[in-house]
Amino acid sequence: MKLAERLATIPLFITATPAWACTLCHSRTAEAVRAAVLGSDFASNCAALAAPAPVLIMAAYAVRKYLL
Repeated sequence: MKLAERLATIPLFITATPAWACTLCHSRTAEAVRAAVLGSDFASNCAALAAPAPVLIMAAYAVRKYLL
């Protein structure tokens, strides 16, 4: 239980402050990336991003079933 208490305090030390905030979100590069990802090829981008998910789920299932 002591380990859980120690781990519970970690978020208190790593909270984001305005000084550490990401400055890339409002840059030209970020706008270009959003335009490329959310542009006219949105459906194919979503399919490409979702394609590995079933493989990863099956791999996790196999590891859990056969190794644990």
